Amino acid sequence: MLRFLQQVVQNGSFILFLVLQFICFYCIISFNQDQKKIYLYSTQKLNANVSSKFKNIADYFNLKNQNRNLAEENAVLLEYKFNSNAISKSEPQILDSVLLNTIENFSVIPANIITNSINRPNNLFTINKGSRNGVLPNMGVITTKGVAGIVTDTSENFSLVLSVLNNNCKISAKLNRCGFFGPMVWNGQNPLYSTLVDIQKYADVKKGDTVSTSGFSYIFPPKIPIGIVEDFESKPGAFTYNIDVKLFQDMSTADQVYVIYNSTMNERIKLESNSIKYE
Repeated sequence: MLRFLQQVVQNGSFILFLVLQFICFYCIISFNQDQKKIYLYSTQKLNANVSSKFKNIADYFNLKNQNRNLAEENAVLLEYKFNSNAISKSEPQILDSVLLNTIENFSVIPANIITNSINRPNNLFTINKGSRNGVLPNMGVITTKGVAGIVTDTSENFSLVLSVLNNNCKISAKLNRCGFFGPMVWNGQNPLYSTLVDIQKYADVKKGDTVSTSGFSYIFPPKIPIGIVEDFESKPGAFTYNIDVKLFQDMSTADQVYVIYNSTMNERIKLESNSIKYE
């Protein structure tokens, strides 16, 4: 306490100056309307700027939560879309409550790519969701732009995905305008393109035609965008076209993905495995 008083005595002139300045400032803004308005305007503007800065900082640190919430909302919308497609393909007169319960087979799990490759003949990527989150082998993986790949292996927290830029990844695809379908495979060259093969030469193929999933496999629902026809050709003596498809999803920029779970997948695999008896 004594030391504090000594500091006050030693710096008394400066402290008195500050007190008088404060009193003068108070009198000016209290008894002069113009100065009072200027003061209030300035303080409001300063408070608004400071609040805006703090809000921007808070929003930045909250981006991760916002992105996660957005991904979950997108997953819900995708589930609705896939299941609506399944319903629309059924006969209206048999859409009773029992059928609706059996038709809504698709659910969607949001995830993020954590490692990726695009410059190898057989590219793969890893996502940050695994068996603990319900991800299983043979599940399809998409982005908001189009098809991305197929899950091959899972651990508890991660999954390995066969990229569309992999020679071993074959996706059942369809030309939307004319309805012809066939497998789509990557030729191991340009990562922006894939090739739709085994399309009959009498198919009415045109540049600019859109390509989507056919829905004939248990991996992907129908009508998921894949790409657009850039060019097509038929080798001499061949009866089919090879169609170059420019992918909607550039895999070098893929980040947020969605894993598609088909609740009837195992039942269909088991049933279709019996087809070998009739071949």
